[in-house]
Amino acid sequence: MIQLLSHARRALHATALLAALALSLHAAPGGESVAPERRESKAGGAVYVPLESWVYTALDRLAALGLVPSQISGLRPWTRAECRRQTVEAQKALDTAGEPYGPAREIVTALQRELSGDDGVVLESLYTRNGFIAGPALTDSFHFGQTWSNDVGRPFGRGWNSYQGFTVRAQTGRFFAYVQGESQHAPAAEAYPFAVRETVSRIDGIPLQPGNPVAATDRFRLLDSYVGVRLGGIEVSAGKQSLWWGPSHDAPLSFSNNAEPTKNLKASLAEPIRLPGVFSHLGEIRGEVVIGKLGGHAYTWRTWFSAQKISFKLTENLEMGFTRWSILWGVGHPMTVGSFLRNLTSTSSPNAGGVGRADPGDRKGGFDFRYRVPGLRNWLTLYADSYCDDDPSPLAAPRRAAILPGLYLTHVPGVPKLDLRVESPSTTPMSGDYGGLFIYDNISYLSGNTNYGTLLGNAVGRDGRAYRATSAYHFASRTNLEVGFSHATIGGAFLPGGGSRTDANARASILMFRNWTADIFVQRERFNIPALDSARRNVSGWAQITWTPNLPVVGGGRKTHQ
Repeated sequence: MIQLLSHARRALHATALLAALALSLHAAPGGESVAPERRESKAGGAVYVPLESWVYTALDRLAALGLVPSQISGLRPWTRAECRRQTVEAQKALDTAGEPYGPAREIVTALQRELSGDDGVVLESLYTRNGFIAGPALTDSFHFGQTWSNDVGRPFGRGWNSYQGFTVRAQTGRFFAYVQGESQHAPAAEAYPFAVRETVSRIDGIPLQPGNPVAATDRFRLLDSYVGVRLGGIEVSAGKQSLWWGPSHDAPLSFSNNAEPTKNLKASLAEPIRLPGVFSHLGEIRGEVVIGKLGGHAYTWRTWFSAQKISFKLTENLEMGFTRWSILWGVGHPMTVGSFLRNLTSTSSPNAGGVGRADPGDRKGGFDFRYRVPGLRNWLTLYADSYCDDDPSPLAAPRRAAILPGLYLTHVPGVPKLDLRVESPSTTPMSGDYGGLFIYDNISYLSGNTNYGTLLGNAVGRDGRAYRATSAYHFASRTNLEVGFSHATIGGAFLPGGGSRTDANARASILMFRNWTADIFVQRERFNIPALDSARRNVSGWAQITWTPNLPVVGGGRKTHQ
């Protein structure tokens, strides 16, 4: 049954994605597959909106209110052209419905202003962030957890942390490019004690590491930085690029911005399309294929990954997505056409845990959905993300999968500007506690699902469970106050004595002037991980000032209007 499901899932991926790509490549700009309001972006390329942008929160709210029925949330980032398209869709829905949606019109107006911009080379932003962690910090997501998470893998530690950076975008015709450069400072740290290093060696099956202290970080780093070209309805891009494959507010289980962006080559349907004939019953479709390189892996060096995802908007209220990805190649695992085809087509592991040409790689699957609840369509959205190792899909063996269920209440009765999210990620399967040697771990690729030592997916970590709640009050489209609470546990089958982490935090985002914003974050954390020592506490926070002039540096001839 599992093998049959594996074949069916692979056929669905290949058929739907290839059909979608072919259709988008060959459809004329005014073809039947393209709705009139979507033709504006067919010819020109567009950069991706950074994942930390307020634009995603705004468009999420509009979609949950039923104003963007075509939105596919499980494949991000979106291009600026796709965000404009969603904004146009929301504007038309508001014009038809009148004014029953509270602050929605203000959000649309702010999005229109944000997403209009010049062609050419544009200085998008300059920013500076400074923060402090008072007390011991968790910096090892692969074993013990993270004090600061979902922050593109920025280094941090106990003491003063500082980051200054810029973003520049360039667009001309079908070509586009984006650069985010940043200087980063993080304090030095002491080496783990011998007992901790011995524990890590035993659970990961690696040699005992030397007790060398961690040097302070002072470096310039490129984050999201890439070049690309639009070919019909497909954007092809190469460079360091973030992926966000899931509908959750907290980091998805497969790919998120928790780790530094991966170096990859990506082909993506830039906007949803609808296939002709019998395929039209699949609703609107978006797909993405990625092949990339992972950094910082030890014991299997120079590892790569291959990933594919396709998402269906089956109805205006129901979205489903299917993911297949794997870690492959590296030292001892030859990079050949045959090994790549074996990775895509094999349904067994003839050399599980071994090294050589027969190893098909560390293959993983994912399934997610988002659903607006009947009778409460504009109030309540349910969603879930799931992830599996050693199974063709979480749907084949749900009790062996990692899960991340969640709900989003768009507004509290009587308080239209207050929302609520509750999520509960778990990498401890329902069928039993396998320790940390199953989800996010592999016997051949000992650094698991990491990029430069930080988990690619959710910071709940290996053999972890968490309960998280966040509530935001939206004073205006770009000014809000969010408070959150989280409690996470680590299984005793993974770390001796298990562990727990509890934190409470608050974040304020304030539009001070039209082009100046301030972000302030504070957090109190308590963790008790016997493998590290007794219970510890820390208080941390940072403040960031961002200037977004969207200033043309070269070119700037054509303005994009709604």
